[in-house]
Amino acid sequence: MAEDRSMLLAFYGDDFTGSTDALEFLSRAGVRTILFLDDPTPEKTERFGYLDAVGVAGMTRAMVPEEMSGILSQAFSVLDGMNPRHVHYKVCSTFDSSPEIGNVGTAIETGARIFQNEFTPVLVAAPNLGRYSAFGNLYAQMGIGSQGAIYRLDRHPSMCAHPITPALESDLRLHLSKQTSQPMGLIDLVDLAKPTSEITAKLNAEIAEGKRIVFFDAMYDSPEKL
Repeated sequence: MAEDRSMLLAFYGDDFTGSTDALEFLSRAGVRTILFLDDPTPEKTERFGYLDAVGVAGMTRAMVPEEMSGILSQAFSVLDGMNPRHVHYKVCSTFDSSPEIGNVGTAIETGARIFQNEFTPVLVAAPNLGRYSAFGNLYAQMGIGSQGAIYRLDRHPSMCAHPITPALESDLRLHLSKQTSQPMGLIDLVDLAKPTSEITAKLNAEIAEGKRIVFFDAMYDSPEKL
């Protein structure tokens, strides 16, 4: 059987630092990855030979929805043309966004239009960075790589006072519902502790009920711990 050499992953980061984080983790995992500052056209990528993953460091976190839609329509179309097995829109681990700036709902709706996916899975937690999701609510440690206290996002001393996108709601479904009207579901910690077949059944049920966005909880790096 011929080896499948299709690209594993293409990702678009909503800011530069988040994009380099994704680049670092993919590279550390042995995934041959190149990060671009603009659309990775074939002319730009072919000189690197075979790539497992390609990323684009964007600036959509600081854009209004209309500008985001135009930028992402072009970028997602280019990424779709590379025929990757998976496409990832990388957001900040504290889900910095609002209806007016960095609207994640706009990104999801644009991606669904370009990629024609049945639903969009959303995983915000990053336990290695001190970001945790439990029953749809996001928690964040004070500082990255520190021993700081962990706060629910709407009570986080820094995030609730963010000058542009203050975290006023920790339930990610309620937060995102102000940015899109797409129905949302959740695979929570209790679901994730069940056998894989039951998790799959729950996910299929959410999709069958018309949920177009499904959040996934996460508390630990290890899947054995959940």
